[in-house]
Amino acid sequence: MFIKKRFFIILFAIATISALGVMVDALYGIALVLLCLFVMASAIDTVLLMLLHIDGGRDIASKLDLGEENVYSISFKIRKGWIMSAYVIDEIPSEFHQKENEKIKMESEDRITFNSQLSIFNCKRGHFLLGRSLVYASCLGLLERRIILQPEGQEVDVYPAFSRLREKDELVRSRQTISTGNHKRQLPANKTEFRDIREYVTGDDIRTINWKATARTGHTMVNEYEDERSQHVINVIDCGTAMQRTFNSLSLQDHAINASLLVSYSALERESDCVGVCSYGPKGISFLPPRAGKPQFNSIMQQLYALDTEYGESDIEQLCLVIDRNVKRRSLIFLYTEIPTISVLERQLQFFKRISSRNCLVIVNCLDRELEDMAESRKGLDESRFTQLDEPKRRTSFSLMNLRTKYIGRTHSLCVESTLAKDMVNQKQLIADTLQQNGIYCLSIHPEALSFGILSKYIELKAKRAW
Repeated sequence: MFIKKRFFIILFAIATISALGVMVDALYGIALVLLCLFVMASAIDTVLLMLLHIDGGRDIASKLDLGEENVYSISFKIRKGWIMSAYVIDEIPSEFHQKENEKIKMESEDRITFNSQLSIFNCKRGHFLLGRSLVYASCLGLLERRIILQPEGQEVDVYPAFSRLREKDELVRSRQTISTGNHKRQLPANKTEFRDIREYVTGDDIRTINWKATARTGHTMVNEYEDERSQHVINVIDCGTAMQRTFNSLSLQDHAINASLLVSYSALERESDCVGVCSYGPKGISFLPPRAGKPQFNSIMQQLYALDTEYGESDIEQLCLVIDRNVKRRSLIFLYTEIPTISVLERQLQFFKRISSRNCLVIVNCLDRELEDMAESRKGLDESRFTQLDEPKRRTSFSLMNLRTKYIGRTHSLCVESTLAKDMVNQKQLIADTLQQNGIYCLSIHPEALSFGILSKYIELKAKRAW
């Protein structure tokens, strides 16, 4: 049992009336009556709360989306007793963020079934144990009782965002149709897949003659090919230290994982492509060969779920060797990495060229919105603002000289920060230009828009048959 704030307010009011009874006798009698009623109400409230029995718990999915709002509910039903109001405190791990306040009010229409809708934002993948749901019920509003729902907790797994993949895919495709229009155009055929052997007719390309079949049948036979439908797409994710920077509560690696899963879904379900996943870091490389079908999507999601942080610099040279050994046909490769400066690019450019010589390579290099804001906005105080701020400060013990000294020092510090931010932003642009000059696609985008941006790039390259 817990005593509510209303209990002390009423008790203080009765004590005040009783104190005033020293001057007015009638008030003392009123105070005694109110005290008796207060004691009776407290006793009744205690009995009602002791007899209360409820059943319920937390209704939440066993698999949650990373970086998405996951909605769930907490409800209970009164089996015995009666209550006037209730609120719940849900114990969740520190990796989860909840928009609601600590005390969530329970709503009811019939005073028998109480429920509340909540939402949590998950910023880390893995297996978690949700704690208890603590219900605080009150009958007359003087006391409240704590009832524990699901005392053993509940286990959940946080996977890369998977529940709204179809919706996101349709949204991106509809946006591209609106922006570019939906028109048909004839593209050069890439006839590399064998379909059948048939007899030669006038006009067929003599280079497609099958001499073995011709010798066996006695008639001129040619190979018939069809356009290549199933292409290979590989998502390569850097698991090094550079990918652990946080944007909107999610690391750069997690943003890349969500984008990879969305592209994999679109390529497997909508385009019937073969999709694979590769992760590389200081400790080694994990490669899932490209395949088609729904079982491949489940394998991709499990591999993305299991990716972990590896502290150190990733070995790009070893990645080149793995790709040369395992990727036998031209593929579209999305490489999610962080290239902070042009000097880092100069060390890795030769390996990017090596991968790009046999594949269509897209380097995904994320931008930093805070750096851009710092570089564009003028944060320093100019002289006019200083003179305006200087009037109320004259009443303080600081002299005008001290204010000017602080102003100059602060302005100098802000100018240095702004200059450094501009230099880093310019380096990002120089990196993108250098990659484009070497025949490598570069997608410079903010992390929060990465999923939609990478899917749009895939649809664009697919339409152009870039690989």
